Amino acid sequence: MMEKSKTKIIATLGPASSDKEMIKTFIELGVDIFRLNFSHGDYNDYTERIKTIRSINDKMPIMADLKGSEIRTIVKNINGIVLKKDKEIELLFNDADLTDENFSLNYDKINQISKKNNHIMADDGTVDFIIKEVKRDRLIVASMKDGILKDRKGTHFIGVDVPFPILTPADKKDIDYALSQNVDFIAASMIKSEKEIYAIRGLLHDNIKLVAKIEHPQALSNIEKIIDASDMILVARGDLGVELPITEVPTAQKMLVSAAQRKGKPVIIATQLLDSMMQNPRPTRAEVSDIANAVFDKVDALMLTGESAAGRYPAEAVRYLCETVHNAEKTIDYTAYKDSIVINREDSSEAISYAAVDAAYSLKAKAILCFTSSGSTALRAAKFRPQIPIIAVTQNEDVARQLSIVFGIIPMKTDFYSNTDEMIENAKKLLMSGRIAKHGDTFVITAGTPAGIAGNTNMMKIIKIE
Repeated sequence: MMEKSKTKIIATLGPASSDKEMIKTFIELGVDIFRLNFSHGDYNDYTERIKTIRSINDKMPIMADLKGSEIRTIVKNINGIVLKKDKEIELLFNDADLTDENFSLNYDKINQISKKNNHIMADDGTVDFIIKEVKRDRLIVASMKDGILKDRKGTHFIGVDVPFPILTPADKKDIDYALSQNVDFIAASMIKSEKEIYAIRGLLHDNIKLVAKIEHPQALSNIEKIIDASDMILVARGDLGVELPITEVPTAQKMLVSAAQRKGKPVIIATQLLDSMMQNPRPTRAEVSDIANAVFDKVDALMLTGESAAGRYPAEAVRYLCETVHNAEKTIDYTAYKDSIVINREDSSEAISYAAVDAAYSLKAKAILCFTSSGSTALRAAKFRPQIPIIAVTQNEDVARQLSIVFGIIPMKTDFYSNTDEMIENAKKLLMSGRIAKHGDTFVITAGTPAGIAGNTNMMKIIKIE
């Protein structure tokens, strides 16, 4: 297996990747986190996948992605409906009368948000309808291009701010289930403002990280508050590219990545990274370049969705993603990036973290050791994107798993320590037993003292393995 990349890899599990051997293959190839998409499957499916993951590696982090308040297609035909350009089709308001030739949506106010000549897009924009007629119990729509309309595909009424509740009963049920399974991350869909984040946060345990999925244009104008309220953001380019003009998505992605990095919050890029590999064994050159450019922007993680969950070549998709990331990282000047970051001079924790990274470069240290109880000390070091590894040493197993999503961090679980001397001795033992260190190696340590107090980085120390 190749050397571990700094950019983390998230793979979505689904029908193409639920058996034990495929999950083992994903881990061997370099997957760091598994995602379960609650928009597809049921609790029995998710439970089996979680059991399988933990039977292979009980330290593997798991992300539960909530359905959220989104509109999805209801298609009776298991093969989907073949669409022809300009051909009309019925969109029913009630799925009781569905046939193999029409469809419905899981939304009960379609008539209130529909207007003649408006567009409806589905499946990340690959399906595009124009509304020809609004009737009492259905819409008559015409397809703008040839294609296939499949079941449970995300759907958008273009230019319409669809009214949704902040939390649906299904969301609450899904959150209860996710909590019962002790997942590490919960991803919240269609976030528009910090209000949804606070509503969901109120239902979670303190030890679960909340991911805000940015897939609605309204989120862009509220992004600073959304980032502050959440633990990390996920740039969901598929839905974002339907709601926004598609040509604006790259600049939106750049803006979102920059906003998250300024605040030291992790950022994930997702959707259509390797979309052609749903059907083909090799990616396009444009897809590989897109992935490499995200790596050059030093994002924390890249996430495969349909490619790993339902594509024809799931293992190959993971392999190409990992290889592209690995090769792109070789060319990055991490020192120049560190020097480009504006430091908050009034934040002593940030100043200590910057000094630790700077010292690690000067001393040619083997790694930076961040002792952390909440993860914040390691996050502060990761903000500066050092070329050398960040080893996050924590007594908390939940924190260790959750730090696996952060750029450049290698989490390590340690025994309890009550003071700085014990902390350093434990670290030396871990490094030697894990064959990370050898005699003569230098390490830079950051930590908060007194030991075990969360949220404060106030110590830097340099140690040499004797």
